[in-house]
Amino acid sequence: MTWIHSASPLSKEKLPYADAMEYDYKLLYPRQVVLVTSQSGEKRSIIALAWHCPLSFKPPLIGIAVGKTRFSHYLITEGREFVLSIPTENMESKVMSVGSRSGKDVDKFSAFGLTPLKADVVKPPLIKECLINLECRVAAELDAGDHTLFVGEVVATHASATKDKLLFDMGGRNFFGIARE
Repeated sequence: MTWIHSASPLSKEKLPYADAMEYDYKLLYPRQVVLVTSQSGEKRSIIALAWHCPLSFKPPLIGIAVGKTRFSHYLITEGREFVLSIPTENMESKVMSVGSRSGKDVDKFSAFGLTPLKADVVKPPLIKECLINLECRVAAELDAGDHTLFVGEVVATHASATKDKLLFDMGGRNFFGIARE
């Protein structure tokens, strides 16, 4: 595939990026960071994601894009369920740790000090430290190049009363918090 970059008032030489595609891609940020738990049999894991979005109110659908080489991709494909959990700004170091290791050989809950809670409807656990946990069953999936877009139907929700700031990613592992109203 050839990348086509339209003319811009900014010259490439003035950009702090290696190429125009990298610059354009950075414009997709900031993105809210989420943690997603998955489970198949006794194996479970957590993945940190910034590629997610609401898709529908009725039925309530959430989309998450997961790289095909990720252990969580395997678990979601096999287990057909996941929990989307919204971390707070004070969880930044745990989110970074979760996103830096594969769950194939390590239990990320115990390794990074996160508390699994039994979900009401699905098998993957909730994350106690997270502000919101959305239990989802895979309703559809779409091949999206090196990722799969999993469409999850929200079957149960859990929310904390905390007013902690939400965690956002500016791209390049630069994070910040935004206060909730």
